Amino acid sequence: MNTNNNTLNILLITILSLHMGCSTANKKEEEKTPSLKEVYKDYFPIGAAINKQIIQNKDSALVQYHASSVTADNDMKYDRTVNGKGEYTFENGDQIVAFAQANNMLVRGHTLAWYHQTRDSFYQDSLGNDLSKPALLKKMQKHIHSVLNHYKGQVYCWDVVNEAISDYDDKFYRDDIKYFEIAGADYIEVAFRYAYEADSTIKLFYNDYDLINPQKREKTYQMLKELLDRGTPIHGVGMQGHYVIEDSVAKLLPLAIDRFASLGLEVQITELDVSVYPYYHNMDRSTLPKEIKPYTPEVAEALAKQYHDIFTILREKKDKITNVTFWGIADNRTWLSHYVVKGRTDYPLLFDQDLLPKKAFYKVTDFK
Repeated sequence: MNTNNNTLNILLITILSLHMGCSTANKKEEEKTPSLKEVYKDYFPIGAAINKQIIQNKDSALVQYHASSVTADNDMKYDRTVNGKGEYTFENGDQIVAFAQANNMLVRGHTLAWYHQTRDSFYQDSLGNDLSKPALLKKMQKHIHSVLNHYKGQVYCWDVVNEAISDYDDKFYRDDIKYFEIAGADYIEVAFRYAYEADSTIKLFYNDYDLINPQKREKTYQMLKELLDRGTPIHGVGMQGHYVIEDSVAKLLPLAIDRFASLGLEVQITELDVSVYPYYHNMDRSTLPKEIKPYTPEVAEALAKQYHDIFTILREKKDKITNVTFWGIADNRTWLSHYVVKGRTDYPLLFDQDLLPKKAFYKVTDFK
């Protein structure tokens, strides 16, 4: 990595963010649009997942005005941190940190051990054979220590292990991934211990989706309880969110929050968005509807109601919630418009394609 170029890039991002923050955020204030972070300052920090495209464009003004913390959506994951030659390339993540520091924001780290976005070579020796369990765990330790040492003092918490629990009722762990195939469930515990070795001052989270599902909730609870009983350094659970407008969030979300908090863990909503399409987790994507659903007044109302219910619960549970982070900032860059069903436009966030607040935004902010 060219250190001079990296330093220049970080400086440019810092200057750009400060400039855009002064101009656009002031305009927002003049228009009297409520600031999410200000509205919720007595409840919990509001965060947004961001990337280089966001911080280099006008989207950044929304983040500056509404968020008090940020998460790098992809730029701190393995495939963005280690190149094909096995060399560490922190440039993208450094730009996220520089943006946050320029705007007095906290940074959540995401993520240290995840089966997805980790190259096959991570699990292999020089001949392409699977590593032994001791060799894989040693490699995990090196990776976790390298990342945490680089970001020490700049990131206040990390999603250490991501998505280890199976979606299937007849399975406990996600056992068809290389981490598990080589190291079994031990990889989860040692990942937290390696993270604590590297930096004992930060908060360490287990992160997963669909944790309002009673079966997955209970499996996750059981795993975390067993780990905590063994003295594993875990400080919180990240409930990703990724809901749909048909989810029974009003009924299931408070049960999940209380269940995890009963372990003495912090609870954070780490990747919040609400799809206007049917349930998609662990579904055969070829069976999902491909037609684009228009953003009608009826859809806008259903989305607004779901957000209203979610934030009503989160406010009631504020003593157990230590952060709420949206997975993005506006509909113009949502992952749901290209990942679940390619080319299917979704509208899962509080701001529309033109970065304007939606009805759901006012349902979240107008509660006093």
